[in-house]
Amino acid sequence: MTDSTETTREENEAIPTSPKAAPPPNDPDQATTVASKDSDEDEAFAFKHYLLRNIRYHTRRAALFSQWHKTTGFVGVFLGSSSAMSFLLAESFVGASIMAAIVAFFSAVDLVVGTATKEAQHTELRKRWIAFQKRFQAEGVNRELYLERTAIEMDEPPELSIVEMQARNDATLALMGKKGRDQLLVIPLHQRVLGQFINLDTSQILEVHEIRAKNEKAPA
Repeated sequence: MTDSTETTREENEAIPTSPKAAPPPNDPDQATTVASKDSDEDEAFAFKHYLLRNIRYHTRRAALFSQWHKTTGFVGVFLGSSSAMSFLLAESFVGASIMAAIVAFFSAVDLVVGTATKEAQHTELRKRWIAFQKRFQAEGVNRELYLERTAIEMDEPPELSIVEMQARNDATLALMGKKGRDQLLVIPLHQRVLGQFINLDTSQILEVHEIRAKNEKAPA
């Protein structure tokens, strides 16, 4: 997930500060110049966190489009059949027309958005990131991995910041468990819903420990 949202990611989605915490180096040469063991561990943790975020992001997107496509199919079959029966039995022409309009609307949205295509795209990217993760686990961090990472990122569609933040939370919990709860981003419900479809302003979204510190400083 790159392009115009990269700055937002760096500002609002810094990798958790505990127990390991350096962001993935932008310069591939850094992978061969790290000297200390702690730096190696920080870099490996950051890389692992970054990979999990990408995997979870595409898992979420693929699941959304899959469910959307299935819902459209269900609506088409159920209401389409009901509409046809109502029309043939002359029970309610108005009701049949309304059901037909609903079917047409869902089908049109599904066609324009291309849910099946998008599901396949995100599923394929998820598979590529998982394969990349397996290679990272076998080889560790090296220059070739950074180059391959860039190649995958070039095929990424524009990201949605809210979904990226949710994926970041998923990765944090997966790697850190309960210790990472203070590092989770608190995303309001309305943003979690709308953020599945459009990009929203995320500048006011804070981590749990930041909200706690802010509340403690607030006057009684």
